[in-house]
Amino acid sequence: MRAYPDVQVVCRDGSAAYAQAIKDALPHAVQVTDRWHLWHGLAEAAGKEIAAHSACWAAATGLQDGPRAASTANRWTQVHDLLEAGVGLLDCSRRLNLSLNTIKRYARAPEPQRLQRVPQYRPTLVDPYRQHLRTRREKDPGVADTRLLAEIRELGYTGSQNLLVRYLNQGRHLDDHSHLSPRRATRLLLTRPDRLTPSQQERLTQVSGACPETAAVHRLVATFAALLTPTDDNAAKLNAWIQAAQVADLPHVHSFARGLKKDHPAVTAAVTMPHHNGRTEGVNTRTKMLKRQMYGRASFTLLRHRILLG
Repeated sequence: MRAYPDVQVVCRDGSAAYAQAIKDALPHAVQVTDRWHLWHGLAEAAGKEIAAHSACWAAATGLQDGPRAASTANRWTQVHDLLEAGVGLLDCSRRLNLSLNTIKRYARAPEPQRLQRVPQYRPTLVDPYRQHLRTRREKDPGVADTRLLAEIRELGYTGSQNLLVRYLNQGRHLDDHSHLSPRRATRLLLTRPDRLTPSQQERLTQVSGACPETAAVHRLVATFAALLTPTDDNAAKLNAWIQAAQVADLPHVHSFARGLKKDHPAVTAAVTMPHHNGRTEGVNTRTKMLKRQMYGRASFTLLRHRILLG
């Protein structure tokens, strides 16, 4: 960079090493943090907060009303009844045929809701036929999986038998709702409101209203998203956002806010100046795509030609 002393603006990510190198080479240049990296950093912090409060929004979205939740509550009651009767942890483990670590986990929980976790299931091809599968299993508990497969194939199912069997064994046909994982819940927070479907809007309202912490995450994400459209008055708004983030009871967001304060001049430039790394990141992404396409199939010369001529 010292070979280009006329450079006035340098756009970079949040790396402290890059920041120091640019400062050493071009002390007069204005450093600008790339806005995509800012958004990515906030997304990671928000995702951790949403995962930490999954018990709250899982209850609000009705994901803890199924048989799994009932089984957890029943087991919690059994453990605490034995403990109140003076039975030791090891004896509880033997009586209930559970591991000692499981007994300890149930004993530490003040209420069964603390033990209920959101299943980490992704949407599958079987989901549209959940009601049919549940109805058939209720009428005929012994119906063969092959018979169910034939029935839902007539309804349009295109997946495999293994997928159906795993779906049934996990008890997912018994649930009234599609499982909302922490990742999908975070994605709802990060998506532009005008791009959400009505059902997604409803889910987002349930997640953000589940507890004060998720409401704070939603509010902070929305206000920070507005800062990513550069304007001159964003500098004051950025300072206000950092203050709001620091007073919220959100440790992962606190860490993100501390990073913003540490790199404050470059972050302020990012939300007030038009410069960004968009085109450069696009070239990097395309180069990586070509490299993966050609890996083990072409020499460096051919790979170089594809990159230069593409």
